[in-house]
Amino acid sequence: MSRPTQFRCGIDTGGTFTDLVALDEATGDLVVAKWPSSPHHPEEALMGVIRESQLPPEAFSSLILGTTVATNALLQREGARVLFVTTKGFRDVPFIQRINRRYHYSLEWTKPKPLAERIDCLEVDERINHKGEVLVALTDQELVRLSERIEERLNGTDRPNTSVAVCLLFSHLNPRHEQRIQEYLAGRFQDLPVSLSYRVAPIWREYERGSTVLADAFVKPTLQRYIGSVRKSFESMGISCPWAVMKSNGGRATAEVAENEPVGVVLSGLSGGIIGGRFFGELAHHEDLVTLDMGGTSCDVGVVRKGQIAYNTDYQIEWGLPVAAPFVDLTTIGAGGGSIAWIDKGGF
Repeated sequence: MSRPTQFRCGIDTGGTFTDLVALDEATGDLVVAKWPSSPHHPEEALMGVIRESQLPPEAFSSLILGTTVATNALLQREGARVLFVTTKGFRDVPFIQRINRRYHYSLEWTKPKPLAERIDCLEVDERINHKGEVLVALTDQELVRLSERIEERLNGTDRPNTSVAVCLLFSHLNPRHEQRIQEYLAGRFQDLPVSLSYRVAPIWREYERGSTVLADAFVKPTLQRYIGSVRKSFESMGISCPWAVMKSNGGRATAEVAENEPVGVVLSGLSGGIIGGRFFGELAHHEDLVTLDMGGTSCDVGVVRKGQIAYNTDYQIEWGLPVAAPFVDLTTIGAGGGSIAWIDKGGF
């Protein structure tokens, strides 16, 4: 009996189209398909492009998904309401940011707004020093007080689209207080996503760590809904092969990792563009390349030098809002093929 044909499949979900490429592992033949994206229900486009490929569910040996769901949520500021929990006296860190300016002499430039409102920045009375030693212990009473303030902000709001970001001083050296907050909130509030700074960005720079955990919490409900809907869609279609999500550094993450630490897949679909560009550059015997990947909602530019892709750990959502996680070094702007341009009264 001959072995059934098996395909390794990659699906990229953009803001405008969802594309599928499947490789026949035996012959090297390719199957390609395209389907209009449905940004509010991306799983529908995913199912549509799989049906368009006319491949049976049992034909897939593996699936990897590239998605701009998190990217677009950040660029368009359409993520969750984030409750930012930090050490007493440090609630203004996301707003103070750094002392540098993008335009030194502009009188009109203003700092970018953080991903949390100031009213949603909550302090807890605790302190760990630069050696990881506990100076002020986090008490049970303080946890109760924190939960009461969170409850006040959850009342009358969209709970499924609210998350918590925790960034305590020097938690990268001693994460116990952040862990206690997560454990307590998990018992107090069911299904409330909580992001911890020591997990998403275990670094010593306070502002960068805080900005990163804010980004993680901002996109977490969106990614969790996306992963959950994809999982249900695959089950309904009878697809049982292993599947993963492409990471911002060009690797891949399991669905469980992606939904629990979504900051690692912020550039999921974008990283595939420069990797694909390098592949075709190698076929054409070019080691130095500039890659341009334009979709419907964003445009991404990358550089390949001597056949090597550069990596960065300080991606900027927009100027002044860093994300300290491993990324393929790309520059992204929130304009693409679906952007609308106009001329104002001054001719600009």
